[in-house]
Amino acid sequence: MDYNVSSKLEQRGILVGMLLGKGAKTKLNFYIQHSIKQEDYLLFKKEILEKIARKPTKTCYLRTKKGQILVRVEPKLIPLTRVLVKKLYPGGTRKITREFLNFLTPQGIAIWFADKGSKTFKKKNGKIHALEIYLNTYVSQEENEAIAAYFSEVWGFKWGLVQSKGSYRLRMGTREGKRFLSFVGPYLPDSMLYLLETSSNITATT
Repeated sequence: MDYNVSSKLEQRGILVGMLLGKGAKTKLNFYIQHSIKQEDYLLFKKEILEKIARKPTKTCYLRTKKGQILVRVEPKLIPLTRVLVKKLYPGGTRKITREFLNFLTPQGIAIWFADKGSKTFKKKNGKIHALEIYLNTYVSQEENEAIAAYFSEVWGFKWGLVQSKGSYRLRMGTREGKRFLSFVGPYLPDSMLYLLETSSNITATT
């Protein structure tokens, strides 16, 4: 798994993937928060952030009112992060544009999918017969159309739009989904490799 961050191009692509994924804005910077169950994955991202910023990344543990333990990391603010946050939140409101998407690299796409992706197995007569891959963007139709166009024109992947939870997300069928999983697979850490499972012995939605 190659997460070389020696160039600004690679650093920018990874940071964009994190911002499109679980990244949450905080003034000029951002933080990433996961449940304790995904601590290994979050620490993987923390290590990458420390390589990019060349400074320690702050980590804290939180407990919700329901007793759930959350882990949060907040990288040191660097000029590149400040610029990217400003581009994703023009006027303070999050807006995914083609200009922003063009900064992505395969590593950034893999992180975005690991953060916001999911898959469902469709069964017929008790046997799995199809696979559905989702990128759970939950943004406007216009933004999803921009994302779908980007993937089609730059990487040759076809996403379809589906309405969900009052907004939209992106969907792929079996053949295209397997191609996409092969594309992001080399950049996923061990803790997220379950997203790549397409074998018939997997019976639960993940």
